[in-house]
Amino acid sequence: MLGKLIKQEFRATARIMLPVSGAVLVLALLANLSIRGLSGNMSNVPALRMLLAFIVFAYGAAIVAAAVMAMVIMINRFYRNLLKDEGYLMFTLPVSVHELVWAKLIVSLVWFLVTGLLIALVCSATALNISHTSLAEVFREMPSWSEIRDALKELGVYNGLIGLTMQGILVILLSILALCLHFYAAMSLGHMFSKEKILLSIVFFVVISFAFSMMQTGISIAGFEAIDRLHPVLDSQNGIHDFMMLAWIFIGMKLIQSAVLYFATVLSLKRGLNLE
Repeated sequence: MLGKLIKQEFRATARIMLPVSGAVLVLALLANLSIRGLSGNMSNVPALRMLLAFIVFAYGAAIVAAAVMAMVIMINRFYRNLLKDEGYLMFTLPVSVHELVWAKLIVSLVWFLVTGLLIALVCSATALNISHTSLAEVFREMPSWSEIRDALKELGVYNGLIGLTMQGILVILLSILALCLHFYAAMSLGHMFSKEKILLSIVFFVVISFAFSMMQTGISIAGFEAIDRLHPVLDSQNGIHDFMMLAWIFIGMKLIQSAVLYFATVLSLKRGLNLE
């Protein structure tokens, strides 16, 4: 049943996210052509220069809009689908609250990743265009894998490369999940009450932010002090070890945060949700 929920969620969100993503790609193409025009003879025509500049501005606005829209969709789908009138229908389906929450989480995670990759792609293309560098030139100038491997071995970080990569992926995934659950928990707790639900959701969001910020600050300070005692003098080998240790601390904090917020969301939806 979780698969059906995810499929339905993708259908509902794709109606907005796909056109937004398409608009970003189209504006990216037009903006890059405009940048070339502004750097060429077209910049001598005032009206045309204004048009090209407007296209570049619209492209920048579209990038921001895509990132904001991913956030808005994540919040709005949870709010309208589970906390408003649609919730009466959703909670009568033969599915658990866990499946309802995970469907939202998985789809939001995918859209955040897709949006992030899209923005990285178009921004990289624009950077290459501004620097008048072709992709072929970039590949020609890139060092070979053997050169990269030898350089990493000299720095003493080659053996930890896979671990660092896995840690980076975990950090990204857990950060997105924690962000989504932060909003979900705040909204679910706020809607346990009969009045001022939106205001209370905002209050819970701020309180949760403050509580976890204090926890993360305390754990981070303790982690830095522990590393300072272990390796008062850093070299490349100790540096990569310490970096990985800090990354695991961060991953542990995000796991704790995600778990606490997840169960706060599920328990609020199960036992205290007020749809009236």
